[in-house]
Amino acid sequence: MLALIACIFALFVGPLVYQTFGPLRRTDKIVSGIVLVVVVGTILFEIIPQSYQAISVFAVLLCLIGFVGPTVVEKSFRKAADTTHKLTILLGIIGLLLHAFIDGMAIQASETPELNSLAIAIILHRLPIGLTIWWLLKPLLGERYALVTLILMGLTTFLGYLSSQALDMIHNSMALAATQAFIAGSLLHVVIHKPHSDGCMHTSPEHDHHHQPTGNVNQSKQGVIKNQWELIGFALGGLLFAMMYFYHH
Repeated sequence: MLALIACIFALFVGPLVYQTFGPLRRTDKIVSGIVLVVVVGTILFEIIPQSYQAISVFAVLLCLIGFVGPTVVEKSFRKAADTTHKLTILLGIIGLLLHAFIDGMAIQASETPELNSLAIAIILHRLPIGLTIWWLLKPLLGERYALVTLILMGLTTFLGYLSSQALDMIHNSMALAATQAFIAGSLLHVVIHKPHSDGCMHTSPEHDHHHQPTGNVNQSKQGVIKNQWELIGFALGGLLFAMMYFYHH
């Protein structure tokens, strides 16, 4: 039960830290670096290998479809780009809820009086997941919906904890493997194409309009500073993922 409580609590640590430092540009750059590294690492070293064991090369194909599909729709139907992006975010959140359910099952199945390495890995995994949800949903839907989603993640983890007997059956499910692979690609699309705080996406025409350079010198300085904060985020994300991978394996 200690591992379950810590796992649920960890969901809220990232958002609390993010809110403490405020919606500063450098904070957003650091967080984006952390989220990108952890999400990419989780997909490449955890979700795809697990799905590959069940459905072979189709895991890679479904992940690519999940990643490229929304981009094709957004570029083909400009008016539907915003709706498509929101639906893709919803799909990614559903995937995270599914993953939370499995995490809850894994915690109960491996529970010991003290925290074991698997429980520590899951708890560490929850830190960037909570941060990812807040980072994605707060600018788009507001704090209320972001908080509700975090609470829902906690409840889903608890339900998984109560259903640990079905863990082996779910892990061997081809349908689950296919779903996870497709949603993993969709989540990667969402993270890479996250809208800015001004509401426009990296790939939208409005992005260039809102961010026209005011001067070559200022633009160069801002670019260097921006890259510095992103590199810090990448380093922190890499460190966090390395710790997750070490405890999990």
